[in-house]
Amino acid sequence: MKNIEKDSLLLSQVIPYFHEWLKTRGMREATLRGYKMDINQFQKWLAARSNGPIFVNEINRQHIEGFVHYLTHERKCKPRTINRKINAMSTFFNFLKKKKIVEENPLEDFERVKVPDSERIYLTKEEIEAIIKSIEHPVIHYFVMMMAYTGLRIKECIQLTLNDVDLEEGFVQVINGKGGKNRRVPMNQQLIKKMKEYLEYHRPKTDSLYFFALKKTGTVSDQYVNRLLKEACVKAGIEKHVTSHILRHSFASYLVKKDTHVAVIQRLLGHASLKTTSVYLHVQQDDLREAVEQIDF
Repeated sequence: MKNIEKDSLLLSQVIPYFHEWLKTRGMREATLRGYKMDINQFQKWLAARSNGPIFVNEINRQHIEGFVHYLTHERKCKPRTINRKINAMSTFFNFLKKKKIVEENPLEDFERVKVPDSERIYLTKEEIEAIIKSIEHPVIHYFVMMMAYTGLRIKECIQLTLNDVDLEEGFVQVINGKGGKNRRVPMNQQLIKKMKEYLEYHRPKTDSLYFFALKKTGTVSDQYVNRLLKEACVKAGIEKHVTSHILRHSFASYLVKKDTHVAVIQRLLGHASLKTTSVYLHVQQDDLREAVEQIDF
């Protein structure tokens, strides 16, 4: 980038440098692909709208608003998808600002799209118990149990090794989680007991170092877990659209209902920001009534 005049940089020229910068931050391959897809989509839309390439320092807030309008009304993207793309672009322009390629980030204080409450699906305690009970595959049965009791992301759970799960001290060590962060998540006594049961009676004989391993592959795949989750929901009579990530939502939501401090939930989930954790604060009408009943001036 040193040999290029920054005032004459095209958007298409800067994107590869952004990808290299992201790699140095230790991001997962899936996250990198997502950022790449989102920024490239913005670049193609902008090139088509401008009928040609555009200089990066010419991009302003109106361009961003136009792109969001396109995603909302033409592509019919869901609010969460649009917000993910806005976050990717904000990271992109923060990178440009740090490198002094642009003076301002046009997405600074840019308002995110409101996510309807109906999109925030989560499971009750009884529903989680019914789903786990309905999964007959022994390895996936305990895999889903681990996710439900710890709030781990599915990729984090897949990548757990035998050394990462300490059943004596009672915690799992998440190595290189989202954003390249490590964290320790405690296990309660019930989960420790179940994981000992898994290791003794249900983990297949394999040389794999992964904690959750199938005999044939030595690991498990997210597609297989989600397929068995879907089948378990049908068997349990649960009509909600359940994916592995809903288990993480439900873990957080359950702790909120138990009055766990949001900062504690943030640490357990491995969120960089409390703002991310706040989406799990499902406020019910009964909660509002109970709150006002406490007022006794």
